[in-house]
Amino acid sequence: MKKICSVILVSIVLLSCSKEKITPLPAIDYSQYKIKTATHSVRNYNGTSSNLSFDTTNYLYEGNTYRYTRRTSMGTVHSYTHTLSNGIYTAEQYNNGTLSNSKTYDKLNAAGYVDSSWILNNGTVTQSAKYNYNTDGTLSNAANYFSGYINKAQYYYTNNTATYYISERIGISPGIPNALDSVVYEYAANMPYRAGFYSAGLPVSFYGKLSKNLLQKTTYYDKLNNKAIRQTVEYQYQTDDIGLVTQRILNIYMQPGNTLMQTDTTVYTYYGK
Repeated sequence: MKKICSVILVSIVLLSCSKEKITPLPAIDYSQYKIKTATHSVRNYNGTSSNLSFDTTNYLYEGNTYRYTRRTSMGTVHSYTHTLSNGIYTAEQYNNGTLSNSKTYDKLNAAGYVDSSWILNNGTVTQSAKYNYNTDGTLSNAANYFSGYINKAQYYYTNNTATYYISERIGISPGIPNALDSVVYEYAANMPYRAGFYSAGLPVSFYGKLSKNLLQKTTYYDKLNNKAIRQTVEYQYQTDDIGLVTQRILNIYMQPGNTLMQTDTTVYTYYGK
C-alpha cells in the first residue's frame, strides 16, 4: 500500500510540473549577423578535364558605407567601396591599389530598393539597369542594358514567393543571338532565408523583398526550343546552430544528359558569431 501511494504522489508532482508555463526563448534578430568573409571556389568542367579558381572576400560595414575586398587565386586584389549620398550609392573600385576609371551608381527609390543603376567608364555610360517592384516590395521586373544586347526579366509569384521568371536576351550587335527562357524556382522547405548573400555590388536585400526560404533548384526551359530543359542548378547548404548558412554549394548541369559543367562553393563567416 505504501508503494502504491508513493507512485501516485510522484505522478501528481510530474503533472503539476507539466502545467507550469515554460518561458519561450527570445526570437533571434538575424539582422545583427552580417557576412564577414566569403571563401569562394569554382571548378569548371570540360569533358574529362577541369580547372579550379578561388577567391576570398572580406566585408566591412560602416553605417551606410559598404566595403569589401576580394583576393583571387591569381594574386590580384580588388577593393570596392559603396557610399550613400543623396539617395545614390557610388561605388569606386581599386585593382591592386590603383583606382579604376569606372564607377558604379545605384539610385534608391522611396522604399530603399535600387531603382536604377549605371556604370561610367571614363565618363561614358557603358552599362545600365532598371528595376521595378510590386506593392509588397518584391521585384516585379528588371532590364539590363549592355553594349551589344539587353537582358530582361519578369518575375511571377505565388503567396509572395517567386515561383518562376521569364528571362529574355535581345541581341543588338551582330553575332549575339536572342534567347528566351522560363526559369522555375524550387525551395528548401525546412531552410529559412537568414542572411543576404553577396555576388557583387550592394547586398541582395537592396533588390526587393527576400524570399522566405533558400533556393534548392532552378530549372531553365528554352522557350525558343519547344520548352526543352537546357540547364539545371542544384543547391546544397550547411548551417550553424542558429540556421545561418556556413557553406553553400551549387552545381550547374547542362541538359539533356545532366552533364556537370560547374561546381561553385562558398564558405561564410559572420560578425557576431
